[in-house]
Amino acid sequence: MAAAEEMAVVVLRCCDGTTVAAPAGVVAGRSGLVAEAVGPGGGGGGGRVVVDVPGNVSGVDVAAVVAYMEARAAAADGDAFDGEFIGGLTHDARIDLIHAA
Repeated sequence: MAAAEEMAVVVLRCCDGTTVAAPAGVVAGRSGLVAEAVGPGGGGGGGRVVVDVPGNVSGVDVAAVVAYMEARAAAADGDAFDGEFIGGLTHDARIDLIHAA
């Protein structure tokens, strides 16, 4: 990951008006929309980029996805982290998370 990408912040603007700030280096690897926005020609350049989240996804759900991405990126064993994370969610929370992702 490039130094500028590590420093960049992506602000995800949700349908309900909520904004969620996230490190570009973490979310760009999992979102083509964010990668395009922060990549060459996307206006990233190590600054602050605003990306509109498509669909009817609430800020609460997007914040949960970002928290997951940040925690998984910091985990030593991503697969073990996934099992523990998913195991701790209710069925409805899993559905909301899938929708947001």
